[in-house]
Amino acid sequence: MYVTGGRVITMKVYIVGDDGPEHNNVISIHKTYNGALKGWNERRLELLKDAISSLRRTKREGKHWCEMYERMVKNLSCKDPEKIDNYPHETPYIRQMEIEK
Repeated sequence: MYVTGGRVITMKVYIVGDDGPEHNNVISIHKTYNGALKGWNERRLELLKDAISSLRRTKREGKHWCEMYERMVKNLSCKDPEKIDNYPHETPYIRQMEIEK
């Protein structure tokens, strides 16, 4: 903590992660929203790639849960961190916090 003239200096940071009903993974912390947005999009694309791969595999194997992966692909195709919702599966997020510097 830095104190300048008796004041505590705080700064904003942006946390990138993903969460679901039973987990919360923090992936990275950024000083700027643009940096966090880049990290968020990378995580979103990783999750999307996995969902597409799982969808292709389940279709090939004739499994009955293709609809779940189709929904995941649709949900993870959203490019807006404020609107994306992939619940109950991993949903990438950006959260703003203030920390003492």
